[in-house]
Amino acid sequence: MLLSYNMGISPQADAGDIIVGGVAGGQAVSEFWDKLLQLIIKSVYTALYQSVGESLQGLFDSLNRELSHASRQITLGPKLWNESAYGLMQDISENVCIPIAAVFITVIFCWELIHLVQESNSMQNIQPERLMLVLIKFALCLVVCAYSFRIVMGFCDLGTWAARQLREMTQTSVSISMAPSLADLGLPEDEYTLENLMKLAGYKVTLVLASFGIWICGILVYIRVMLWFVEYLLYASTAPIPFSTWMNKEWSQTGMNYTRKMLALSFEGFFILLLFSVYGGVLSGLQLGDFKQSLVMVIGCGFGLAVMMFKVGNISASIFNAH
Repeated sequence: MLLSYNMGISPQADAGDIIVGGVAGGQAVSEFWDKLLQLIIKSVYTALYQSVGESLQGLFDSLNRELSHASRQITLGPKLWNESAYGLMQDISENVCIPIAAVFITVIFCWELIHLVQESNSMQNIQPERLMLVLIKFALCLVVCAYSFRIVMGFCDLGTWAARQLREMTQTSVSISMAPSLADLGLPEDEYTLENLMKLAGYKVTLVLASFGIWICGILVYIRVMLWFVEYLLYASTAPIPFSTWMNKEWSQTGMNYTRKMLALSFEGFFILLLFSVYGGVLSGLQLGDFKQSLVMVIGCGFGLAVMMFKVGNISASIFNAH
Protein backbone atom coordinates (compact mmCIF):
# COMPACT_ATOMS: atom_id res chain seq x y z
CA MET A 1 0.00 0.00 0.00
CA LEU A 2 2.85 2.34 0.80
CA LEU A 3 4.46 1.62 -2.53
CA SER A 4 1.22 2.36 -4.36
CA TYR A 5 0.80 5.59 -2.49
CA ASN A 6 4.30 6.70 -3.21
CA MET A 7 3.84 6.06 -6.92
CA GLY A 8 0.65 8.10 -7.05
CA ILE A 9 -1.67 5.23 -8.00
CA SER A 10 -4.62 4.38 -5.82
CA PRO A 11 -6.01 0.86 -5.58
CA GLN A 12 -9.50 2.09 -6.51
CA ALA A 13 -8.26 3.78 -9.70
CA ASP A 14 -6.31 0.68 -10.73
CA ALA A 15 -9.38 -1.58 -10.47
CA GLY A 16 -11.51 0.88 -12.43
CA ASP A 17 -8.99 1.01 -15.23
CA ILE A 18 -8.94 -2.76 -15.40
CA ILE A 19 -12.74 -2.90 -15.67
CA VAL A 20 -12.84 -0.20 -18.33
CA GLY A 21 -10.08 -1.91 -20.26
CA GLY A 22 -11.91 -5.23 -20.09
CA VAL A 23 -15.11 -3.69 -21.40
CA ALA A 24 -13.25 -1.96 -24.21
CA GLY A 25 -11.50 -5.21 -25.10
CA GLY A 26 -14.80 -7.08 -25.14
CA GLN A 27 -16.32 -4.47 -27.43
CA ALA A 28 -13.33 -4.73 -29.74
CA VAL A 29 -13.68 -8.50 -29.90
CA SER A 30 -17.43 -8.17 -30.54
CA GLU A 31 -16.83 -5.66 -33.32
CA PHE A 32 -14.26 -7.99 -34.84
CA TRP A 33 -16.69 -10.90 -34.93
CA ASP A 34 -19.46 -8.67 -36.28
CA LYS A 35 -17.22 -7.46 -39.09
CA LEU A 36 -16.11 -11.02 -39.82
CA LEU A 37 -19.73 -12.20 -39.93
CA GLN A 38 -20.68 -9.33 -42.22
CA LEU A 39 -17.76 -10.13 -44.48
CA ILE A 40 -18.80 -13.79 -44.67
CA ILE A 41 -22.43 -12.86 -45.35
CA LYS A 42 -21.32 -10.40 -48.02
CA SER A 43 -19.11 -12.96 -49.75
CA VAL A 44 -21.77 -15.69 -49.67
CA TYR A 45 -24.48 -13.24 -50.72
CA THR A 46 -22.45 -11.95 -53.66
CA ALA A 47 -21.67 -15.46 -54.89
CA LEU A 48 -25.29 -16.60 -54.49
CA TYR A 49 -26.58 -13.44 -56.13
CA GLN A 50 -24.46 -14.05 -59.20
CA SER A 51 -25.34 -17.76 -59.28
CA VAL A 52 -29.08 -17.14 -58.99
CA GLY A 53 -28.89 -14.51 -61.72
CA GLU A 54 -27.19 -16.95 -64.08
CA SER A 55 -29.71 -19.66 -63.22
CA LEU A 56 -32.60 -17.33 -63.98
CA GLN A 57 -31.17 -16.35 -67.35
CA GLY A 58 -30.62 -19.94 -68.52
CA LEU A 59 -33.47 -21.63 -66.69
CA PHE A 60 -35.27 -23.04 -69.74
CA ASP A 61 -32.29 -23.29 -72.08
CA SER A 62 -32.03 -27.09 -71.88
CA LEU A 63 -35.73 -27.64 -72.63
CA ASN A 64 -35.68 -25.03 -75.39
CA ARG A 65 -32.72 -26.79 -76.99
CA GLU A 66 -34.43 -30.17 -76.86
CA LEU A 67 -37.66 -28.79 -78.31
CA SER A 68 -35.79 -27.06 -81.11
CA HIS A 69 -33.65 -30.13 -81.76
CA ALA A 70 -36.70 -32.41 -81.78
CA SER A 71 -38.48 -30.10 -84.23
CA ARG A 72 -35.53 -30.18 -86.60
CA GLN A 73 -35.14 -33.96 -86.37
CA ILE A 74 -38.82 -34.59 -87.05
CA THR A 75 -38.75 -32.48 -90.20
CA LEU A 76 -35.67 -34.32 -91.49
CA GLY A 77 -37.12 -37.83 -91.54
CA PRO A 78 -35.63 -41.22 -90.57
CA LYS A 79 -32.96 -41.30 -93.27
CA LEU A 80 -31.31 -38.04 -92.26
CA TRP A 81 -31.90 -38.78 -88.58
CA ASN A 82 -29.54 -41.77 -88.68
CA GLU A 83 -28.27 -42.99 -92.03
CA SER A 84 -26.61 -46.03 -90.47
CA ALA A 85 -29.82 -47.31 -88.87
CA TYR A 86 -31.76 -46.47 -92.03
CA GLY A 87 -29.35 -48.44 -94.21
CA LEU A 88 -29.41 -51.40 -91.84
CA MET A 89 -33.21 -51.58 -91.83
CA GLN A 90 -33.30 -51.27 -95.62
CA ASP A 91 -30.83 -54.15 -95.99
CA ILE A 92 -32.90 -56.30 -93.63
CA SER A 93 -36.04 -55.50 -95.60
CA GLU A 94 -34.49 -56.35 -98.96
CA ASN A 95 -32.35 -59.34 -97.97
CA VAL A 96 -34.33 -60.98 -95.17
CA CYS A 97 -37.98 -59.96 -95.34
CA ILE A 98 -38.44 -60.10 -99.13
CA PRO A 99 -37.52 -63.83 -99.28
CA ILE A 100 -39.98 -64.47 -96.45
CA ALA A 101 -42.61 -62.50 -98.33
CA ALA A 102 -41.88 -64.58 -101.44
CA VAL A 103 -42.81 -67.70 -99.49
CA PHE A 104 -46.09 -66.11 -98.43
CA ILE A 105 -46.83 -65.02 -102.00
CA THR A 106 -46.15 -68.53 -103.29
CA VAL A 107 -48.45 -70.11 -100.71
CA ILE A 108 -51.21 -67.59 -101.40
CA PHE A 109 -50.80 -68.01 -105.17
CA CYS A 110 -51.14 -71.78 -104.83
CA TRP A 111 -54.15 -71.24 -102.61
CA GLU A 112 -55.74 -69.03 -105.26
CA LEU A 113 -55.09 -71.62 -107.96
CA ILE A 114 -56.64 -74.36 -105.85
CA HIS A 115 -59.76 -72.25 -105.36
CA LEU A 116 -59.83 -71.50 -109.06
CA VAL A 117 -59.67 -75.20 -109.92
CA GLN A 118 -62.39 -76.05 -107.43
CA GLU A 119 -64.71 -73.35 -108.70
CA SER A 120 -64.15 -74.24 -112.37
CA ASN A 121 -65.08 -77.93 -112.00
CA SER A 122 -61.54 -79.29 -112.22
CA MET A 123 -60.58 -76.68 -114.84
CA GLN A 124 -63.24 -77.85 -117.29
CA ASN A 125 -65.11 -74.56 -117.14
CA ILE A 126 -62.23 -72.26 -116.34
CA GLN A 127 -62.49 -68.72 -117.60
CA PRO A 128 -59.30 -67.28 -119.12
CA GLU A 129 -59.97 -63.84 -117.70
CA ARG A 130 -60.06 -65.22 -114.16
CA LEU A 131 -56.75 -66.97 -114.65
CA MET A 132 -55.31 -63.78 -116.11
CA LEU A 133 -56.62 -61.84 -113.11
CA VAL A 134 -54.84 -64.20 -110.72
CA LEU A 135 -51.60 -63.83 -112.66
CA ILE A 136 -51.91 -60.04 -112.69
CA LYS A 137 -52.51 -60.01 -108.92
CA PHE A 138 -49.48 -62.24 -108.49
CA ALA A 139 -47.28 -59.94 -110.58
CA LEU A 140 -48.51 -56.79 -108.83
CA CYS A 141 -47.93 -58.36 -105.45
CA LEU A 142 -44.35 -59.19 -106.42
CA VAL A 143 -43.71 -55.61 -107.55
CA VAL A 144 -45.26 -54.12 -104.40
CA CYS A 145 -43.19 -56.38 -102.15
CA ALA A 146 -40.01 -55.55 -104.05
CA TYR A 147 -40.57 -51.82 -103.50
CA SER A 148 -42.37 -52.06 -100.16
CA PHE A 149 -39.64 -50.32 -98.15
CA ARG A 150 -39.66 -47.37 -100.54
CA ILE A 151 -43.45 -47.26 -100.41
CA VAL A 152 -43.59 -46.96 -96.62
CA MET A 153 -40.79 -44.39 -96.75
CA GLY A 154 -43.04 -42.47 -99.11
CA PHE A 155 -45.67 -42.47 -96.37
CA CYS A 156 -43.04 -41.04 -94.03
CA ASP A 157 -42.11 -38.37 -96.57
CA LEU A 158 -45.75 -37.30 -96.63
CA GLY A 159 -45.84 -37.00 -92.84
CA THR A 160 -42.50 -35.17 -92.84
CA TRP A 161 -43.79 -32.68 -95.40
CA ALA A 162 -46.84 -31.99 -93.23
CA ALA A 163 -44.61 -31.56 -90.16
CA ARG A 164 -42.35 -29.18 -92.06
CA GLN A 165 -45.29 -27.04 -93.10
CA LEU A 166 -46.54 -26.94 -89.52
CA ARG A 167 -43.13 -25.97 -88.17
CA GLU A 168 -42.85 -23.07 -90.59
CA MET A 169 -46.18 -21.77 -89.34
CA THR A 170 -45.65 -22.21 -85.60
CA GLN A 171 -41.88 -22.21 -85.04
CA THR A 172 -41.97 -19.06 -82.88
CA SER A 173 -44.45 -20.53 -80.38
CA VAL A 174 -42.32 -23.48 -79.29
CA SER A 175 -39.67 -21.77 -77.15
CA ILE A 176 -40.17 -20.85 -73.49
CA SER A 177 -39.18 -17.48 -72.11
CA MET A 178 -39.66 -16.57 -68.45
CA ALA A 179 -36.57 -14.92 -67.01
CA PRO A 180 -37.32 -12.33 -64.30
CA SER A 181 -34.48 -10.30 -62.85
CA LEU A 182 -33.38 -10.46 -59.24
CA ALA A 183 -34.74 -6.96 -58.73
CA ASP A 184 -38.17 -8.26 -59.76
CA LEU A 185 -37.87 -10.85 -57.00
CA GLY A 186 -37.21 -8.15 -54.40
CA LEU A 187 -33.55 -9.03 -53.86
CA PRO A 188 -31.28 -5.95 -53.78
CA GLU A 189 -27.69 -6.36 -54.83
CA ASP A 190 -26.03 -4.34 -52.06
CA GLU A 191 -28.06 -5.15 -48.92
CA TYR A 192 -26.09 -7.91 -47.22
CA THR A 193 -28.50 -8.90 -44.49
CA LEU A 194 -29.09 -12.34 -43.11
CA GLU A 195 -32.75 -12.16 -44.13
CA ASN A 196 -31.89 -11.42 -47.76
CA LEU A 197 -29.29 -14.17 -47.68
CA MET A 198 -31.88 -16.72 -46.55
CA LYS A 199 -34.29 -15.56 -49.27
CA LEU A 200 -31.56 -15.87 -51.85
CA ALA A 201 -30.66 -19.35 -50.64
CA GLY A 202 -34.32 -20.36 -50.88
CA TYR A 203 -34.51 -19.14 -54.47
CA LYS A 204 -31.31 -21.01 -55.29
CA VAL A 205 -32.70 -24.30 -53.95
CA THR A 206 -35.94 -23.70 -55.87
CA LEU A 207 -34.04 -23.03 -59.09
CA VAL A 208 -31.88 -26.13 -58.65
CA LEU A 209 -34.99 -28.31 -58.27
CA ALA A 210 -36.65 -26.52 -61.19
CA SER A 211 -33.59 -27.00 -63.40
CA PHE A 212 -33.61 -30.71 -62.59
CA GLY A 213 -37.30 -30.99 -63.49
CA ILE A 214 -36.79 -29.07 -66.73
CA TRP A 215 -33.81 -31.29 -67.58
CA ILE A 216 -36.00 -34.37 -67.04
CA CYS A 217 -38.63 -32.91 -69.39
CA GLY A 218 -35.97 -32.33 -72.05
CA ILE A 219 -34.69 -35.89 -71.71
CA LEU A 220 -38.24 -37.26 -72.10
CA VAL A 221 -38.71 -35.20 -75.27
CA TYR A 222 -35.48 -36.59 -76.71
CA ILE A 223 -36.38 -40.18 -75.78
CA ARG A 224 -39.86 -39.93 -77.30
CA VAL A 225 -38.58 -38.63 -80.65
CA MET A 226 -35.86 -41.29 -80.76
CA LEU A 227 -38.39 -44.04 -79.98
CA TRP A 228 -40.61 -42.79 -82.79
CA PHE A 229 -37.82 -43.08 -85.35
CA VAL A 230 -36.75 -46.51 -84.09
CA GLU A 231 -40.33 -47.81 -84.11
CA TYR A 232 -40.92 -46.54 -87.63
CA LEU A 233 -37.76 -48.15 -88.98
CA LEU A 234 -38.60 -51.45 -87.28
CA TYR A 235 -42.06 -51.52 -88.84
CA ALA A 236 -40.71 -50.40 -92.21
CA SER A 237 -38.10 -53.16 -92.32
CA THR A 238 -40.84 -55.82 -92.28
CA ALA A 239 -42.97 -54.14 -94.96
CA PRO A 240 -42.67 -56.95 -97.59
CA ILE A 241 -44.30 -59.52 -95.29
CA PRO A 242 -47.68 -57.81 -94.72
CA PHE A 243 -47.72 -56.46 -98.28
CA SER A 244 -47.47 -60.02 -99.57
CA THR A 245 -50.97 -60.75 -98.24
CA TRP A 246 -52.76 -58.30 -100.53
CA MET A 247 -53.22 -60.98 -103.16
CA ASN A 248 -55.75 -62.96 -101.15
CA LYS A 249 -59.14 -61.66 -100.07
CA GLU A 250 -59.07 -63.38 -96.69
CA TRP A 251 -55.50 -62.35 -95.89
CA SER A 252 -55.55 -58.86 -97.39
CA GLN A 253 -56.81 -57.39 -94.11
CA THR A 254 -53.31 -57.92 -92.69
CA GLY A 255 -51.81 -55.72 -95.38
CA MET A 256 -54.51 -53.07 -94.92
CA ASN A 257 -53.99 -52.95 -91.16
CA TYR A 258 -50.25 -52.61 -91.71
CA THR A 259 -50.77 -49.78 -94.20
CA ARG A 260 -52.98 -47.89 -91.76
CA LYS A 261 -50.40 -48.45 -89.02
CA MET A 262 -47.61 -47.03 -91.18
CA LEU A 263 -49.73 -44.00 -92.06
CA ALA A 264 -50.38 -43.44 -88.35
CA LEU A 265 -46.66 -43.73 -87.57
CA SER A 266 -45.81 -41.38 -90.44
CA PHE A 267 -47.97 -38.63 -88.96
CA GLU A 268 -46.81 -39.04 -85.36
CA GLY A 269 -44.10 -36.45 -85.99
CA PHE A 270 -46.75 -34.05 -87.25
CA PHE A 271 -48.80 -34.56 -84.09
CA ILE A 272 -45.72 -34.11 -81.89
CA LEU A 273 -45.04 -30.73 -83.49
CA LEU A 274 -48.71 -29.88 -83.13
CA LEU A 275 -48.39 -30.71 -79.44
CA PHE A 276 -45.37 -28.37 -79.19
CA SER A 277 -47.47 -25.60 -80.73
CA VAL A 278 -50.33 -26.21 -78.31
CA TYR A 279 -47.83 -26.20 -75.44
CA GLY A 280 -46.45 -22.86 -76.55
CA GLY A 281 -49.97 -21.47 -76.81
CA VAL A 282 -50.82 -22.69 -73.31
CA LEU A 283 -47.71 -21.04 -71.87
CA SER A 284 -48.41 -17.76 -73.60
CA GLY A 285 -51.90 -17.77 -72.13
CA LEU A 286 -50.83 -18.39 -68.53
CA GLN A 287 -51.40 -15.57 -66.07
CA LEU A 288 -47.96 -15.44 -64.45
CA GLY A 289 -47.86 -13.73 -61.06
CA ASP A 290 -45.69 -14.89 -58.18
CA PHE A 291 -42.41 -16.30 -59.46
CA LYS A 292 -42.55 -19.59 -57.58
CA GLN A 293 -46.17 -20.17 -58.53
CA SER A 294 -45.42 -19.34 -62.16
CA LEU A 295 -42.42 -21.66 -62.13
CA VAL A 296 -44.52 -24.54 -60.82
CA MET A 297 -47.15 -23.89 -63.51
CA VAL A 298 -44.58 -23.85 -66.32
CA ILE A 299 -42.83 -27.01 -65.11
CA GLY A 300 -46.21 -28.70 -64.67
CA CYS A 301 -47.03 -27.85 -68.28
CA GLY A 302 -43.64 -29.27 -69.26
CA PHE A 303 -44.37 -32.60 -67.61
CA GLY A 304 -47.81 -32.54 -69.20
CA LEU A 305 -46.12 -32.10 -72.57
CA ALA A 306 -43.82 -35.06 -71.89
CA VAL A 307 -46.73 -37.29 -70.87
CA MET A 308 -48.85 -36.29 -73.86
CA MET A 309 -45.96 -37.03 -76.22
CA PHE A 310 -46.22 -40.68 -75.22
CA LYS A 311 -49.95 -40.61 -76.08
CA VAL A 312 -49.45 -39.16 -79.55
CA GLY A 313 -49.20 -42.67 -80.99
CA ASN A 314 -52.68 -43.53 -79.72
CA ILE A 315 -54.09 -40.30 -81.12
CA SER A 316 -52.60 -40.91 -84.56
CA ALA A 317 -53.69 -44.56 -84.54
CA SER A 318 -57.25 -43.54 -83.66
CA ILE A 319 -57.40 -41.08 -86.54
CA PHE A 320 -56.18 -43.65 -89.08
CA ASN A 321 -58.10 -46.53 -87.46
CA ALA A 322 -54.87 -48.45 -86.93
CA HIS A 323 -55.26 -50.76 -83.95
